[in-house]
Order: sequence, then C-alpha cells, then structure tokens
Amino acid sequence: MSDRSYLLPLLAIAAILIADLAIDGATLRKGLRGDFVPAAATTTTTSATTTASESIVSGGSPVATTGSCAFDVKLQAIDEYPLGIPMDWHNASNVIVKLPDAASCKSSVSVSPTWTVAAWNYTFVSLASHAIFEPPAPSSGERHLVKILRGTLLDVNLNGLLRADGHWETFVVTPPNRAVSLFLDNSVEQIKAGANGAVFVYIKVTTDALDTPITDMTTSPAKDVAGPFSENLKWNMFGNYFDAFQGVEFYNMAGILLQDANGSRLCYMQWWTLREDEGADGYHDHSNLLTSTAFAEIHLAVYSANAASGMQTTLPKTENLAYEANPSNITVTDQHAYNQNDQTGVQIAIPLPPGHAHGPLWSVDPHTGKPALICSGAIQYPLHRWIIQASGKPNALRRYSMWVAFEHLAEHARVPLPMLTQWPNANLQTTMDPANCNATV
Repeated sequence: MSDRSYLLPLLAIAAILIADLAIDGATLRKGLRGDFVPAAATTTTTSATTTASESIVSGGSPVATTGSCAFDVKLQAIDEYPLGIPMDWHNASNVIVKLPDAASCKSSVSVSPTWTVAAWNYTFVSLASHAIFEPPAPSSGERHLVKILRGTLLDVNLNGLLRADGHWETFVVTPPNRAVSLFLDNSVEQIKAGANGAVFVYIKVTTDALDTPITDMTTSPAKDVAGPFSENLKWNMFGNYFDAFQGVEFYNMAGILLQDANGSRLCYMQWWTLREDEGADGYHDHSNLLTSTAFAEIHLAVYSANAASGMQTTLPKTENLAYEANPSNITVTDQHAYNQNDQTGVQIAIPLPPGHAHGPLWSVDPHTGKPALICSGAIQYPLHRWIIQASGKPNALRRYSMWVAFEHLAEHARVPLPMLTQWPNANLQTTMDPANCNATV
C-alpha cells in the first residue's frame, strides 16, 4: 500500500457525496450565484393573541384546521420548561404547538397555522393512517418540501425505500452520511400517509428566496418572521450564552416545540445562522444529555453561504493516516475552526445546498435500526459540527448559512434495515463500539 493510498476511500466517499448533490444541482447554483436581484420583502403580521382555531392563509399557505381538530398554539410561559426546550440557551419565548386529540377530532387531516422564518413557510400537518393531505398548488415561482417528524409518507419522493407493492415509502430519516433533497416535484398534488399515519412539516419557499443570499441579519430576508407569537422569535448571538463565541457572527432563534396531544415531546425545531468567515461550529456529540432530553438530530439547510456549507462528521472505526495535531499557537481568530479538530478518525464533509438535509450522523444499532444509546440514555454520536469555510476566499460581501435543526425522539428515528444495505456508506453508522455500562473504574 503506497503512502498515499489512504486517499482512495476518501475519494470514493467524496464522489458519492458529490453525486448525491447532483440531484438538485440547480438549487445549489441558484443559492450561490452572485448576480441576484433581491425580491421585494413580503411580511405577514400575526398578533400574539392569534389562536390555533383561526385560519391563516398567506401566499398560498395551507388553511389551518379549526374546532376540535385545531392545533393548540401558545407561547412558553414564564418558569415553564417542558422537555425538549434547550436549558442552556433560549429557554424562554419558545412557541409550543400541540397536536389535536385524535379521540375528539373526527377528521383524518389536521393542519396548523403557518410560520414564516426568513421567507420560508412552515406548517405542521397530522395525518391518520393512509389519510391524504392536498396542499395548495405551488405557483411557478414556488417550491415545496416535506420534513417528516413521525410515521411515513407514500410516493412523494425517492428518499426512502421502494416497497414490494411498488410504492416508495419515505421515513423520518434518510440514508446516513449523505445529503438528500427534501423538495417535492411541483406536480405532487397529494401527500398520503403510510399505515401508521404521519406528522410532518409542510414547507414552501419562493424561487426568489432561493436566489437571494443572506448578507445581513438585520434586513430581509433574515429579519422577516411571521405567524402566531412570532414577535417572540428573535435572532440572538450565540455568544450571549457562551463566552467562547463572544463576537462571532453565529446566531440562534428561539424555536417551536411540537407536542403530542397529551403534552409529551414530539420534536423541537430551532433555527441557526453562521457567517462564512467564522470557521465552524465547535465539534460536539450530545453526550451530556439524558434519556429524557436525548434527541436524534437532522439539519435542513435553507440558505447556503458557499459550496462547503453543511455538516462535518467523523466516520466510526476509521483511522486518518494523514493525521496532524493542531498547531500549538492557535490564534483567537482561528480557534473555532480548530476546535477539537485534531482527532485521529477520518472526517468527511456533507455539503447541504438549500432544501437538503442529511441522514443520521448518530450510531445505529445494526440489528434494529434504532439509535444506539450510551449509558446516560443519550444517543451515541461521533463528533460532528456545522462547517462553513470553503477552500479559497469567502465572498466579498460575506454570506450567512441558515439551517433548521430538527430534534427527534429516538423512537421516531429508526433506520429501516434495508436502508443500511441499499445505500452506500450507510452501514458505517453501525460500527461504533456499544457503550459498556458495566465497566468499573
């Protein structure tokens, strides 16, 4: 084996990742091109007194369900800290959305009000078994997407598995270690749930928004937020919570906690932005969580600052033969890019163009497809982070990447076993050593 043969598996992985991005390369090119003409900002204002029983129709958004099938929407109360809310930052001013009670709701389809964050519209939809949601038809200047939170959908895209009966079934998770487009073809007129029903976020965005990079967090589209209690959803610099990020152009917004009808946690979603000259988010593995707070995290990119923007993760059970330790004299400017960078495992980047999400980065039990757990009850992760710096010079007018983090319950994030064998590199997530909870110190 030559001294550069270690590059072969890395080049193979890179080729697969690049091929994945080709499924919607036009989106990447549009989101990164510099000759855009900003669209006129449109803002929907919704009072904090808006209730879930009111219909919200704005720019082709779905109509919210009323009566006994309405979603319950409220602002997080003072001294109220339901499971799913991050306690170290933004532990207040979150919007709490509760599913309708299936026992009292006689409809098989329930639709929430719509929230707008930076020109992207988000609506929660709950479907009973095999129920069908008919979204408003997208105009020629719109694209629509779905992000599943629980259950499955049939024949909406090719992100899951082809069943023996000819139906393509899409799951909460997509294949590990790759980027997948969540866009639907505009010809899709019906969204049908699988046998166990589905809860998902229906998302709409205009092509003008996809053509418009974010260069300022105080102007449109970044500042455009609408929907129930949206005046409480504000961008905050992450350095306000952690000294290590003081002065870094790294922002977080209080999120939306989706609860089941009984008030239990279903999914928490929050928005982040990072400017392209700020290096990367620090490596982390969520090992500080417990059974009650653990989550399986998937990120959806909504704005990309450059072609490198996306996730970086370490591949389990690999050795980087070109490993070099971090320099001893790291400057303050470079500290975030180098943060925990000198690890001996192979690291890969998963670029995420707008409208693309990654599959599981957590450890997967090879026998069940469920997330593997560590002794605290948290989900086992390799080190991972959002990365943004491209090789080369950043744009003259610095751009921000923006993404949505979906924090799923472990029970909803099972990877179908055929997905681990039918998609290249997916099986790598099954190779982490199980936690030894019987070990003695």
